[in-house]
Amino acid sequence: MSKRNIRQSDPAHYARVSVEQEELRKRYSSQICMARLCPFCGHKVEILCRGTHSGTYIKCPNCGEEIFFPPVSFRRT
Repeated sequence: MSKRNIRQSDPAHYARVSVEQEELRKRYSSQICMARLCPFCGHKVEILCRGTHSGTYIKCPNCGEEIFFPPVSFRRT
């Protein structure tokens, strides 16, 4: 199944969502980030910004294995 190109099929929706995403990035992102890597193939599956995150199950898009990541809590000191 091919990916849908939302920029071409609905440019108004894409523009609206892009603005919302940029506002969220400015409000919540920080210099402190952590990448979660697949323990099977080393592929980056998730990037976490500062804060508290619960445990998650993620399917690696590279190798297809389902991985459990434990809860994480980090912040600036």
